[in-house]
Amino acid sequence: MTSRRYSILGWIVWQIGSRVAKRKMTQNRTKIGAVGVIALVLVGGVLAARADSGDGN
Repeated sequence: MTSRRYSILGWIVWQIGSRVAKRKMTQNRTKIGAVGVIALVLVGGVLAARADSGDGN
C-alpha cells in the first residue's frame, strides 16, 4: 500500500472512531445526568424528613 492509501484509510478510521466516541459520550452524559437527578431527589427527601422530625418535639 502506498502512503496515500494509508492516509485515506487512517482518515476513514478516524472519522468512524470519532463519531462512535461522540455517540458514547452522549449516552454516558445522559446516564450521569439521570443518576444526578435521582441523587438530588433522594437527598432532598432525607433533608425534608429531618426537617419534619425536628418540628414534632
